[in-house]
Amino acid sequence: MAEKKTGSAWAGCLLALLVPLCAPASGATGGVPAAPCVVPLATPAAVTARQDAAVSRTGRIPGLGTIRASIGWDNRKQLTLAGGGFEVTRSFTPLTREVTLSIAGAGEEPLVIRLGGSDGIVVSRGDRVVRVAADAEAASSLLGGRALAAFRERIGNYERHLMTGSTRARNDDPHAHGFLLAGAFVASLAGDPTAVGRARDLITQRIRAKLRAVRFDFKDCVTDYELYLLDTDEQRTSCLDAANGRDSWYARAADRLGCEAEFMARAMAGEGQFISCTALGVLT
Repeated sequence: MAEKKTGSAWAGCLLALLVPLCAPASGATGGVPAAPCVVPLATPAAVTARQDAAVSRTGRIPGLGTIRASIGWDNRKQLTLAGGGFEVTRSFTPLTREVTLSIAGAGEEPLVIRLGGSDGIVVSRGDRVVRVAADAEAASSLLGGRALAAFRERIGNYERHLMTGSTRARNDDPHAHGFLLAGAFVASLAGDPTAVGRARDLITQRIRAKLRAVRFDFKDCVTDYELYLLDTDEQRTSCLDAANGRDSWYARAADRLGCEAEFMARAMAGEGQFISCTALGVLT
């Protein structure tokens, strides 16, 4: 009889797994309480957390601000910089090598820029979606608003701060470089063709500088990233040389912008490898 009652309890548990509604396990046959049937269910919050981030960390980069960063369960890397009147989120998906840049502010529709995919550079705001290759002027018309202006001002101030040469190299420089390039790329879309070049010059000068900070914990990760970025810079130079050889002025401008987009996508890929190497440990 004991074996029969135990089998009845297991049948109740199996029924609870198959049927959404499970009756209270208090009235077993023969007046003997059945073994409790407990079916653990993942809460929506737990499921969301597992989908959103496997690792997350927050740190502050002097002159730039507080950075929130995460590595998703699908290995997607996401970094967010929030400041007065803006929140900028950039992400890199290793599987597709796509980069997404989102700039949002209170009372405004977010501006979203995607690059690295099959559609090239795509700018969207609300229900307006523009491929830059098809209509660069229409894409540029979407690059307005208080949030974008505040972000560009923050990046401009940070760029000038670095140009003074008073800031020593840091472990979290790759993350700062990513936001510096993001701001420069937005400026290039808005009509400043030298913005990415200026950011590139500043970054490579810092990498090549003889005066380096002592970096024990993440020395190899930082060095690998820097060597990769210098190699990517050489590819950018070759791409721009080819673009400048085009006969059509319009084609030259479009190709140069494509070179800058490829440079940024490769730089974000390098930062993604850096994040995997350090597991966001440089953010403090």
